[in-house]
Amino acid sequence: MNCKRILVVALSCLLLYVPVAPVSASVTAGKMITKGSAEINGVAAPAVTSVFVGDRIATQKEATTSLSLAGGDTIVMPELTRAALGQRDGRFVVSLEDGTVSVLNKTQAPILIEVRGARIEAASNLPATYEVTIHGNALRVVTRSGSARVETANRSGIIESGNALSATLAPPASPQPGNSLFGTSTWVVVTVAAAAATGLGVGIWEATKDSSSPTQ
Repeated sequence: MNCKRILVVALSCLLLYVPVAPVSASVTAGKMITKGSAEINGVAAPAVTSVFVGDRIATQKEATTSLSLAGGDTIVMPELTRAALGQRDGRFVVSLEDGTVSVLNKTQAPILIEVRGARIEAASNLPATYEVTIHGNALRVVTRSGSARVETANRSGIIESGNALSATLAPPASPQPGNSLFGTSTWVVVTVAAAAATGLGVGIWEATKDSSSPTQ
């Protein structure tokens, strides 16, 4: 009996001092710099802070938020934009709910932008600069440099530099529970004016030029 009691006490002590792994750990997505007012998960965001996979970001009127990711990739969210941050198969995913995201993709692991079933990313794993806007069912993708690949439930294509895609997203004819894929009822590609094509780069620079400032 004494031996059994000693064994029980010894095992209890071991269990007491064995570190317990957390059930879930947040993965750092990058650093967020905000000019104006923005929220992370419904809470006011500091001017400079870290963001994590799973965070939901919303920018207020006249605000701009810049996300600096590993490898030098950058995402800019102007005013009145709502998006959620995610990760899948080692890739960074932005689920855009409303508004605009501008993407400066430098790495060979393209950021994936998901918009109601549509998927937008840099084409051929090459650097690209582009922006994605969704308002209601109206989708617009503008490529400033490189090329962007757009894929919906029933169509896909490459939007080359200096071109813009305007599409109307429509629900599937026979929606199934849990199926969020959208098709396109229209798909029009037009050339972007040279003056307008400079806007994204200026916007990204304005939002990130203070990124070297000490984190508060």
